[in-house]
Amino acid sequence: MEAIEAKILLKNLLKRIRQVGEDEYELNGSLTDDEMAALRLALAAIDGGPVPVPTPSPAPPVVSPPTSLKPVPVFTPESAQVPEIEEPAESAPVAPLLELDTSVLTLPEPPEDRRLCLDFGTAMSKVALVRDATPERDYEDIEVLQLGVPGDQEEVSFTMLVSSVFIDGAGLLWFGQMAVERSRLEEGRKRLDNIKHYLSVEGDGLSSVVTDIFNPTDIEITYGDMVLAYLMFLTWAVNHRLEESEEPRNLSRRFAMPCFKGAKSNEMAQRLGEMLGDAQILADTFFSTLQKGIPLNTFVEAVSQLRNTERTYTFLKEAITEPLGVAGSIMSWQKRVNSLIMVVDVGAGTSDFSLYRMHFDEKEGKSIAFEVNGSSQGITEAGNYLDTLLRGLILKNAGVTSEHEHWVNILGSLELDLRDYKERLFQDGEISVRLFTGELVSVSLDEFLSLEQVVNFGNSLKACRDEILNRVDPSWIEGAPNRALGLALTGGGASLPMVKALAEGEIEVHGKKLKLVQTKEFPTWLEEEYPDLEADYPRIAVSLGGARKRIIDSGGVARITAGGNSSSPTLGGYYTKGK
Repeated sequence: MEAIEAKILLKNLLKRIRQVGEDEYELNGSLTDDEMAALRLALAAIDGGPVPVPTPSPAPPVVSPPTSLKPVPVFTPESAQVPEIEEPAESAPVAPLLELDTSVLTLPEPPEDRRLCLDFGTAMSKVALVRDATPERDYEDIEVLQLGVPGDQEEVSFTMLVSSVFIDGAGLLWFGQMAVERSRLEEGRKRLDNIKHYLSVEGDGLSSVVTDIFNPTDIEITYGDMVLAYLMFLTWAVNHRLEESEEPRNLSRRFAMPCFKGAKSNEMAQRLGEMLGDAQILADTFFSTLQKGIPLNTFVEAVSQLRNTERTYTFLKEAITEPLGVAGSIMSWQKRVNSLIMVVDVGAGTSDFSLYRMHFDEKEGKSIAFEVNGSSQGITEAGNYLDTLLRGLILKNAGVTSEHEHWVNILGSLELDLRDYKERLFQDGEISVRLFTGELVSVSLDEFLSLEQVVNFGNSLKACRDEILNRVDPSWIEGAPNRALGLALTGGGASLPMVKALAEGEIEVHGKKLKLVQTKEFPTWLEEEYPDLEADYPRIAVSLGGARKRIIDSGGVARITAGGNSSSPTLGGYYTKGK
């Protein structure tokens, strides 16, 4: 075991130890073989006995396509005349030449009876694979891919992949949980935990250059290319799971995105679709070396080559909004349903809302669902906003300001575990946080919930709900079955008290009163057919619903519920072409 590996494991082990009393601590769960090996190595070092010699860190890997894949055309930049130099001169380091693996573009057509849906999340990313019912298979087969296995983060989640990227001092790119662990070894440095946020930044945030706090090298890279780097990692993990299931790498896929307004929605669907296509080629190119750290200059060179390569991604299909994916997971399509439902998907980066009318068509003999026209809306008040407020409260209780001599270290150390602190606060009602300086700071849930900004957060969610209901055609409200509005609460923030409050009491809209009712936290049809998905459902609902054969119509939706005026246009395929 390498010394750096042992250090990472021991730091992670210490993080799992919780203080339960003034002089008492406890460690939940069991230890892995690697953690035991790290403890033995540390004990040997303390005792002065023989210490296993750490294996040297591997040299930066030489990038080549996976051996199992057939050769692909090599892009070679135009050669230039190099003047002869009489005496050797030190030249600037250049990225090594590499071959892009574009073999996915020439694979046979994949089966049409199955598809993926990728949900690129601000905190965690999820992917579902659905195989349709066929004459040979009389059931719909749903598989939430265990991305945590190839991502080497089973202790965090089997089904969700940590959305983090880190550039270390040696200029290597690290991803997921490994990015989290590597970042702990370099004080004063930050990792990119909220990369999806740059899709929502006003203007062109994706074209902005990554700052020094995230990038310690002199190699320039944009936030857009850092998003692409993470999508490469996500696709790489998907590749591993597809290979395990003997599914082709070019399997058809949809992808989820937040609710953007107007033209920005189409623009981001096109941009994100192209990035996901590029991510497939990059994931294939770095398939065998990605987990060892990718030299930043090599990645930048690969992206440059790719953008000068003609490519067409026919395996990319529809872009769907996150609430649309959730709504698709609620219905079985086989059972009778009659309801007006608002989906509220509260993630780390955005909170997305949309309204749906679901009913059983007696003539067709099947369930029908429509997204209500003009009801989709997203706001930036979400999990990250609460993280920021919690950080401020911890620092306030500690009496720490920007004038503190260790301000940068305290802030950097605190941000590494902020999401964990927030989850524990809502779970346990109180947290004790040890700062970089060793000081222990306590925060109670009541104290946090009483903050004016937290109260305003809850009010913003209610305001968005009410704005949508007052904006849609009154006939949707008048036709609400049983005078009730169901609220389906999903996402990582579904259990927050201010989110659950959205489904309490009643509301008056267009002169009509509606009773607010939270829908079942785990849909009945899934409870009957896939009970093992219950724990993860709030976070995987988007990808699960988005991968099913039938998705709720999101274009040309009916404006009114009366008189049979409804339309059901078919969503077309989504294609992305290279330059």
